[in-house]
Amino acid sequence: MLRVALILAVLAAIGSLVVSFMFTEPTVKDLRTNLATTTQNLQETQTALDKTKSDLKKTSSDLEARSKELDTTKTQLEEATVAASNNKKRADQLDANLAKTTKERNEAQAELAQWQALGVKPDQVIQIRADLKKTAEAKVALEDEKAIFLKRIGRLENRLAKYEAPDEKVKMPDGLKGNVLAVGPLQDFVLLDIGENQGVKERGEFLIRRGNKLIGKAAVVSVEANRAIANILPAWKQGDVRVAENDQVLY
Repeated sequence: MLRVALILAVLAAIGSLVVSFMFTEPTVKDLRTNLATTTQNLQETQTALDKTKSDLKKTSSDLEARSKELDTTKTQLEEATVAASNNKKRADQLDANLAKTTKERNEAQAELAQWQALGVKPDQVIQIRADLKKTAEAKVALEDEKAIFLKRIGRLENRLAKYEAPDEKVKMPDGLKGNVLAVGPLQDFVLLDIGENQGVKERGEFLIRRGNKLIGKAAVVSVEANRAIANILPAWKQGDVRVAENDQVLY
């Protein structure tokens, strides 16, 4: 009987283990699955964290670069302001010199007339005429130099306005007009036959016409003495009508 009892006890234990295994195996599988999922999520989270750190580092670098660029722009603006002020002072000085030269010329002419009325010797008249010629040449040179400085001042003022009042319309001579010499291959810019000598300024805007029909509008991005490049403004394109050579630009 004892042996039978032992056998039954062993069988009962084995049965209990089998039942326990049958109930715990799914739980173990779930735990393993959850562990694998958690491990994968952790890896993905770590990857995302590494990417975030990299993006943050890049953003910090970009901010630092932009800060340096802003500092450089401010420095250039300050330098341009000082240069414009100096050029304005020099232009004022040129005006004063021109007025003085004109006065001296007028006085010399009046004095020459007096000498001629008094019967001045020919060699003296020749010398006086030579002096007057030099004075006139000096006046022309001063006027040319003044015109050059006024153009420089205009360019500097336009550059300053680009930073101080970027939305303000650029003023150019009323009635200014020209023609399109060439059109960019993508219809994105045009070459004009007018430039700084005619009063064209960067950021100035022209209407583009063909006869009495409006074709579009362009904004100047680059200016030379007698040439200019302007970008065609997409918002002003007239359907499928394309800008062509010999179209007229008007301000």
